[in-house]
Amino acid sequence: MIISLINFFIFLLNSILIEKYLHIFQLKDYQSSRYFKFFKLKFWFVLFAVLMLVINIIYDNNFLNIFLTSVVTLISIIFHLTLIKQNKTPINYTAKLKRLYVISILVLFVCSLFVYGAIISTIIMLFLPVVANFVNIYDKIKNRKFIKMAQEKLKNSPAKIIAITGSNGKTSVKNILFEMLKTKYKVLVTPKSYNTPLGISKFLNENNLMVDYIILEYGARKKDDVKTLCEIFGADYGIVTTVSPQHLESFKTIENIYNTKKELSDYLEFKTCVFNIDNLYTFRMLNDYTGNKLSASIYNYAYVYADDVKIVDYQTNFNLHLNSKSYNLSTKLLGEHNVLNICLASALAVYLKVDDNNILNTIKNLQFTPHRLELIKTHINILDDSYNCSLSSAYQALKVLSALPNKKMVVTPGIIEGGKNEFYLNFKLGTMLKFCNYVIVVGEHNKNAILAGLNSVEHKAVIYIEKTLDDAKVHFKLLKKNDNLLLLNDLPDDYN
Repeated sequence: MIISLINFFIFLLNSILIEKYLHIFQLKDYQSSRYFKFFKLKFWFVLFAVLMLVINIIYDNNFLNIFLTSVVTLISIIFHLTLIKQNKTPINYTAKLKRLYVISILVLFVCSLFVYGAIISTIIMLFLPVVANFVNIYDKIKNRKFIKMAQEKLKNSPAKIIAITGSNGKTSVKNILFEMLKTKYKVLVTPKSYNTPLGISKFLNENNLMVDYIILEYGARKKDDVKTLCEIFGADYGIVTTVSPQHLESFKTIENIYNTKKELSDYLEFKTCVFNIDNLYTFRMLNDYTGNKLSASIYNYAYVYADDVKIVDYQTNFNLHLNSKSYNLSTKLLGEHNVLNICLASALAVYLKVDDNNILNTIKNLQFTPHRLELIKTHINILDDSYNCSLSSAYQALKVLSALPNKKMVVTPGIIEGGKNEFYLNFKLGTMLKFCNYVIVVGEHNKNAILAGLNSVEHKAVIYIEKTLDDAKVHFKLLKKNDNLLLLNDLPDDYN
């Protein structure tokens, strides 16, 4: 009787707490490897529960059974509660997540019917979201139908597909190109960072595809991701922005990143593709390409290129060279990398016969892409570059910050998902912060690496370590009117 009550109690507990595991699974894009990596050394708890189960079976003594089951229950409560934290990104109760939740509850209920139900439930809790996802046949069938529907719509559309891939700059180039092309053509562009098969399918299924061009962003976290997107949605034109050490946790090496981004140019084969020739990897990609090559640069002569890039009065001034003419321009987008993004978009716009004046007017009126070095003016100047961070994008953001007058503060959790190179990447980031007046490191994840890098060089920074961005905000009062605050990356909810 007592054991049954304990089993029922832990069933109720796990029925509530499984939501937390499903939230983590959702934050990890329902990818099993990324989900399990989150728990790291916490698998000791599963081993402990297995040991308790073995002892219970060997020594089938009623008192010992009750005692050990109670111990497991107590430790289970403590263990689960350590995972309960306030999240910046709330759980999204999608139809898929609701189905996974129902499947999980059913499994937990079945476990509670057994003599050792409490211990069995504890053992499987960590694995339950992945198991529920595996047996969730409905979603697999629905997703295939959803993608197939998008493919059928594309077959009946006159639109040409422009595919953009790269480690950084995809969304910015996509938005800039859209503004240029819409001055002459009917154009559709995916919102935000829709760059997966389901995200793109959702967009295509919800829109009228009777347009001239559709601009798609092809993202990747592992080998063949770009190839898969090409095979599903196709590509008539391409832009490869850059190859840099982004998502090394899943890609392992930068060569794997290069080969994955190259899947777009391999698919295009003899069609037209724009390459950034300032990046060694994309320059190498251009040399290997068999189709019509268009180049963009801010350091070298190219099909479209820029030079004399300067930050003046919180704007970027530069000379743009296109169609054998030079134009002196100014944009509110900050930094050399944004000028390069403009060159990449302009190269394809020129090739597609958009008038020079339309390109120039578009550049003058470009608006910030949210959280990508977005300037927010209050009594201080906030540079919001919190969307993501690689070493190259951090270098560009810090280069902009260094060119600005008055005091400078950087708030950063460092570079996330750097794999085995993560310490080195954050050490290098630390060395790049030497000119700042204040450095606030958020979270424990990269703290040691950033501080080691910063302390390895001569610097003038006052350093603060805080657990969260909210904790860091107390130091913003150190900044006076017209001082500068750079928010460099944002620590995701799924990092401790």
